[in-house]
Amino acid sequence: MTLRLHRPILAGLTALMLAGTAHAAPDLTGFWDYRGRVEAARDSNPPPVVPELAARRAKAAKAREGGFVRSVSNMLCLPTGFPAMMQWKSPIEILAGAGRLVVLSEHDPGNDEPRTIYLDRPMPADPDTSWNGYSVGHWEGETLVIDTAGFNDRGGVFGLPRGATTKITERLHLEDGGKTLIDALTVTDPKTLTAPWTVTLKYDRMPADTERFEAVCEPDLEALKATDLKAIKDIDSEAARMLDPKLAYNPGAK
Repeated sequence: MTLRLHRPILAGLTALMLAGTAHAAPDLTGFWDYRGRVEAARDSNPPPVVPELAARRAKAAKAREGGFVRSVSNMLCLPTGFPAMMQWKSPIEILAGAGRLVVLSEHDPGNDEPRTIYLDRPMPADPDTSWNGYSVGHWEGETLVIDTAGFNDRGGVFGLPRGATTKITERLHLEDGGKTLIDALTVTDPKTLTAPWTVTLKYDRMPADTERFEAVCEPDLEALKATDLKAIKDIDSEAARMLDPKLAYNPGAK
C-alpha cells in the first residue's frame, strides 16, 4: 500500500523536523589568546615535505643554529598573512556580521590586514592572490569549516613556502563550555607536501571586556643594510626577491 500525504501535512512535518534540528551557530566572537609557541607548528609534527624542500629546511635549521634569527620580511615589516597571523603570542579578535567573520591580529611585527571569511558565497574560480588568501566558510553542525586559497607566493605556511597551489581547510569548534577554541588546519600543496598536513592550534577565550591595542612595526633598515642577502637567499625568499634583477626591487645590489 502506498501512503500519500497531502502537501500541507507534508510541509508541516518538514517544518517540525527542521525545527528539531536547527540550532544557533556557536559564538566564536571575542578575543582569543593563542596557547602555544610561535615555533610550535614548525618544531613538532614535522610536515611531509618533498625532497627538494627538505634540503632547504635542513639548511635553514643549520642557519638558525648559527645565529640566523631575523628574516628580511621581519626587517621590512612585511605582513605575515594567514596562517601565521593565527599563531602569534598576541591575541586575535573575531568579529561577525554581514555574512562574514573578520579576524584581527594584534602583534608586531606583521602589519597584517584583517582576514575576511565569507559565509554567504562560494570560492571564486580564480581569486585574486593576497597575503591572507580568499576564505569561504560554512557550518557543519557546531564546526565551522573554512577553505582558503588564492595565496600569493610570499609569506609562508608554518615555515613552508606557499603559492597558487596551496590550499588550507580549517575546522573550528569550541570546547570547555566555549572557553577554548580549536582550529585544526589541514594544508595541501603538491609543490611542497607529499601528503596533507594537519596543524592544530588552541586558544583560550579572554574576558569580555578585553580591548584591542595597536601594534605598529617600523622597518629596521640599518639591520637590512648589514645583512648579507646573498648568504641567505637560498633560505629567505624575500632576500632572493631583493636580489632578483627582474623585479628591480633593489637595483643597487651587487
